Amino acid sequence: MIKLEKNVWLYIGLVFLFTYAFQIITIVNGGKNFALYSLFIGLTMFFPAIGAIIYLIKTKQGLKYINWHIGKVKYLFLSLILLILITFLGILIFEHTGLASNNVFLIDNGKVHSIEIFLILGANEQSIPFFLLNFFITGIVSSLIMSLLAIGEEIGWRGFLQKKLLEKNSLFASLTFLGLLWGFWHFPLVINGFNYPEYPVLGAFLILPLTTVFISYFFGWLTINSKSVWPAVIAHGALNSVMIYLFEMDFGNQKLEGNFSILGLWVIIGMASFCLIVSKKTSKDEV
Repeated sequence: MIKLEKNVWLYIGLVFLFTYAFQIITIVNGGKNFALYSLFIGLTMFFPAIGAIIYLIKTKQGLKYINWHIGKVKYLFLSLILLILITFLGILIFEHTGLASNNVFLIDNGKVHSIEIFLILGANEQSIPFFLLNFFITGIVSSLIMSLLAIGEEIGWRGFLQKKLLEKNSLFASLTFLGLLWGFWHFPLVINGFNYPEYPVLGAFLILPLTTVFISYFFGWLTINSKSVWPAVIAHGALNSVMIYLFEMDFGNQKLEGNFSILGLWVIIGMASFCLIVSKKTSKDEV
């Protein structure tokens, strides 16, 4: 049973209420064809932060409750590089195993060509080392740009709610519950086919919530170890800007297997992250 202060439950309820209202309005007005689609969905990304800030001001806990300082710099670096690296390797693995076709770039005779994405250093035919540099630089820049939107969620989820959960619950219960909340926070859009159009029910009730649980372990590792909200903000930006390439691969009639494979990647990343948190906590307790 999750333990939280009554006002924190109210915070969760209100964030869901306002988010669901905006998502439903968007769906009723044509979804992605709605003229204000980007505005409405963009606004919902800031509701967790707005709610957290109002809570902290009204309860006089103050905004310092959120760890605004940079913290341990290496986690800022890891939040960027790890997800870009995982995305690149994931593309190669899925293609090599025959699970999906890579429609982002092709490698042949030591050259990378047929590049179908924007790259800062150009998308013409290039050597593999130059392409890797190009891919990483572009990924870093796009992740930082997308972080400007992700900050709205992460101030609320990792900066505020994760800390509240950890004050009264175990590490496992806190991060798992937060991951499930985060997944079901997207429910109206997902059940209407925005993320998994071929199987919206399975996506809304199983695939996305499970995926966000394991992402929550990774983001939790970044936040807890860095003692800062910023690594999670940047990692969320990388998730939305770079890792999307995995979902956009051509899985053909293996779309379901493809999405479960992406979930599998997050299971590995999430479990490794959780073990790292536990091992560090254990080592501190033994000192």
